[in-house]
Amino acid sequence: MNYPRVIISGTHSGSGKTTIALAIMRILYDMGYKVQPYKVGPDFIDPSYHFFACNTRSRNLDSYMLSRERLLENFVRGMNGKDIAIIEGTMGLYDSCGAITEKGSTAEVSKILKSPIILIVDARKIGRTSAAIVLGYLKFDKDVRIKGCIINKVGNERHASKVKRAIEYYTKLKVLGIIPRYKELFIEERHLGLIPAYEKDRVEEFIENAAKYIKRNINIDEIIKIAYSAEDLEFDYDENYGEMNKEITIGIFFDKAFNFYYTENLEELSRYAKIKFINSFSDTNLNDIDCLYIGGGFPEIFAKELEKNKKLRNSVLEFCKSGKPVYAECGGLMYLGKSIIVNNEEYEMVGLFDFKTEMMKNFQALGYVVLKVVNDNILTNPGEILRGHEFHYSRPVFKDFSKFKFAFKVLRGRGFYKGWDGLIYKNVLANYTHFHAYSKKDFFKKFIERAKNIKYGGD
Repeated sequence: MNYPRVIISGTHSGSGKTTIALAIMRILYDMGYKVQPYKVGPDFIDPSYHFFACNTRSRNLDSYMLSRERLLENFVRGMNGKDIAIIEGTMGLYDSCGAITEKGSTAEVSKILKSPIILIVDARKIGRTSAAIVLGYLKFDKDVRIKGCIINKVGNERHASKVKRAIEYYTKLKVLGIIPRYKELFIEERHLGLIPAYEKDRVEEFIENAAKYIKRNINIDEIIKIAYSAEDLEFDYDENYGEMNKEITIGIFFDKAFNFYYTENLEELSRYAKIKFINSFSDTNLNDIDCLYIGGGFPEIFAKELEKNKKLRNSVLEFCKSGKPVYAECGGLMYLGKSIIVNNEEYEMVGLFDFKTEMMKNFQALGYVVLKVVNDNILTNPGEILRGHEFHYSRPVFKDFSKFKFAFKVLRGRGFYKGWDGLIYKNVLANYTHFHAYSKKDFFKKFIERAKNIKYGGD
């Protein structure tokens, strides 16, 4: 099958690939293309911007958490009814989970998808050196299909001309655009990266401006041509992947505090259950749901507002104690603790687990995680090996570690504490690790089955 696609990658983080990818998505969307956005690697924030750029939920292509087959399946499913895929890379093109392996890199994903790449070159403070950088990227792995580059953050016309001439002369790679340093193209950041688009009141204005500025500085027709030149992908997958009888309703926290959800996770849950979104600021109860999912986000930023909604916090506590299934990731884990400490101010949370979370100035965990299941839980079975990722600035504070029961032994990563993750209480599972539904077949099936058994008289 022919799936027009192109990866927008960078020489390094901060090269401008997110802004340029967003602009290309919006330009194509305005031209009438049905654009499917994707993000390489573990990321919730950049994909939130993708949605606003082209009115389609982004999907994550992660070659560390997902097998080659599942990554291809995820890509192909996303292209159903779409005209073109714009895939934003992660970090630098060849950055991976280790010093030598390519596992988890944009380069590896590009080879799995046989996708052409447009390389974003950050030209600040360099001239002829830019050609050496591009030449290195071209020669580092000749199986990677770099088909053009965009020079970003040039200072003036003379600088732009010098960099363009050097790259095209020494590398023979076509320059598809030259973008000046526009202050309007700056995206505000916070400790975990960009501020999620769901929080940005002016996100639409930002994307419009980015598309306007960048459109007049790139050759969009050539970019489209490169995308349509991508090789055919021959991949068969289970056509019967469809909805099942939805006897269960799952409540999912979704608002400014909790919005770190992979599209695929929500999609997978929608196969099994009816979804009811819950607002942690304004809703006051958990009526009419059979199970609960509290994802990650920024509860520390909105801790004061979460504390004020005592009715919902009490309702969540009673729901957990009732034995109904509850799954919480990272920010959700923090919410189920006793309190969150931010700048020496303490805010009361649900209080199911006997620990507090304290926000620190530096990362407490960042990167991929490998877990071994050691105790039965609502998601997995003992002996299974799971892959996920973690990124947070918080750390747990508690008096008695022996009080906790854990689902997972951490083989790679940090987890909750000293190599353990996945706190268990009755049918509650709460972990720092984030999981992608495509990392394990029928990822949420056991979770929904447990809810169904409880609803109809089981345990």
